[in-house]
Order: sequence, then C-alpha cells, then structure tokens
Amino acid sequence: MRTQLITGALAVAATSALIGLGTAPGSAQTLDPKPDPMQPGTSREVGKVLECTGSAGRTPVRANLYQNKTYGNFLEVLVNDGRAGEAGASREAAKPFVVGTKVRAAARIDGTRIVIKGLARPTGEVKKVKEVVEDAGLRIVSAGTHRLLEPVLTVSYDGRTGRLTCDSAFAFNLKVTKTSIVD
Repeated sequence: MRTQLITGALAVAATSALIGLGTAPGSAQTLDPKPDPMQPGTSREVGKVLECTGSAGRTPVRANLYQNKTYGNFLEVLVNDGRAGEAGASREAAKPFVVGTKVRAAARIDGTRIVIKGLARPTGEVKKVKEVVEDAGLRIVSAGTHRLLEPVLTVSYDGRTGRLTCDSAFAFNLKVTKTSIVD
C-alpha cells in the first residue's frame, strides 16, 4: 500500500522538492530551472527513489533520496526524529545519488556532515503501476513500472556509523499526465 501511494506522489514529489521539501526557508538549494511540475501536460519521468531509516550509533536517521531525470535529484535527511535534537536538511544535487548500483549522498545538518553510501542492486522484480491522485487543481495519472531495488547502505553522522533499511526502493519509469480539474 505504501509503495502504491508513493507512485502517485512521485509526480508531486518534484514540486515539493522544488519548493524546499517542506523545510525552513533557505535550507533547500535549487540548481537549474526545471519545467513547472504543476502545469498540465504529459511527461516521461525516469529515476530512483530510496526511502530509508536506521541509525548512526544511537542517533536515529531517516533519509529520502529522490532522483528524476526531468525534475532533478533531491536528498532529504532527518536525525533524532521526534526526539530532542531533531534536525534535518534537504538539498538538490547536480549529480544523481545512484549511479549504476553505487549510492552516495551527503549533506550538512547544523554543520555536521552526514554521508549515505552503499549499493542498490535490482532484485529482478518489476511491478506495473498506475496511480491517480488529485493535487493543487490537477489530476495526475502516473503509469509505468517500478523496478525494485535491494539497497545495502550505511550512514555516517557525528563520528558514528550504522546501517539503513529501505522500505521503499525502486527505479521508476513513468508516463505522467497532468490535467486541470479547476474551471
């Protein structure tokens, strides 16, 4: 069920990423101008999603890596989720986080570097997906495939290292059609 929700959210995720992934002003970096993801039209979207949790030592970590050839590459990381010292960062990167099977992403959270690295190999399982969502006056229909990935990742933060587990990890190839539902 969670993966199905992610499918439809992919088309909307680029919008969130472009406006800062819901973080405080100034913490997101935007590189080159991209097509407006909230305009009607059809696009082919190809990329990867890894949604992971784990810990670096005793510090809980949540990381979302999103790369989309049309809308860019976005990293969102959060440490100490729901605890004292909760902090996070989001950023756009010029280079993809996953190249071949190698994964590498890094950011700074309150001046401390966090690094995610490892491998994300295809499992061989491919799922056909179709999702319809309505958001910001648009009906967004995403149809295509998810090629499931099996990541083996570590996270290093504040001098400590640990493993990440990714509940959702896949390469996507989607035809996304957005039509206005507002008069």
